[in-house]
Amino acid sequence: MRVRPIFWLLLAFSCVAALTLAALWPVQVPAVLRVHVTEEPPLRVGTTRLQLQLTDPQGTPIEQAQVSSSAWMPDMVMGPTPIHIRQEGHGSYSVLVFFSMPGAWAIKIEARAKGFTPQQEILHLEVA
Repeated sequence: MRVRPIFWLLLAFSCVAALTLAALWPVQVPAVLRVHVTEEPPLRVGTTRLQLQLTDPQGTPIEQAQVSSSAWMPDMVMGPTPIHIRQEGHGSYSVLVFFSMPGAWAIKIEARAKGFTPQQEILHLEVA
């Protein structure tokens, strides 16, 4: 039995297309985001420091990530809260949050890095 040349071309085109798609399609690896509150509870009104550690699943630190954060009081309507984020190296980031009043606070931290799945963590804290 003889296979027509058009089917050989179709097979070759399919293989090349599949390999090209596999080479160009970005693979997203999950990152691990760990958040640690450096202050001992109860937290006080004023500036508090949070320590972030961003690693890949094998524990290798992720450098040059874009970390963003926002803080709010779930029970109140209020303006933006000042937050300062600083990269310290070796996958470590520090977040300085200013708590303007006592009560329940929520802090959302998002981290994005090239080649990794974006991560998000929401902390619920009580400020005295």
